[in-house]
Amino acid sequence: MTKKNGGSSSVVYTLEVIMSSGSGFSFETVGVYSSENEAIKAIQNLPPETDQMVYNVQSFIINASALGVFEDHSKDVKEMMDLGVIDQLVGEDGNFYYVLTEFGKEITKQPPDDHHP
Repeated sequence: MTKKNGGSSSVVYTLEVIMSSGSGFSFETVGVYSSENEAIKAIQNLPPETDQMVYNVQSFIINASALGVFEDHSKDVKEMMDLGVIDQLVGEDGNFYYVLTEFGKEITKQPPDDHHP
């Protein structure tokens, strides 16, 4: 595991698959790795990305406050909403759901190639 800033915080990297389903999308973690390079290598053994399925590598600090992680992601979600990439919906069950807008669907057709060697 990677030590961050020489301290005792260890970082792990998750490999997620993001799948579109109807008007929404889902995230599923498919692996946890000790380095970003190992996570990227794992992608090479998976089916190729498609318009309906892409891969993402995300880093996490072990034993970090969950609140800090939530706050970081909520800022990302708000930014995507402000950019018009996603819309927030309230389901019949009262939970919040996020769906890609038409603009969001267009930009996901040309994903950045950062996570591929």
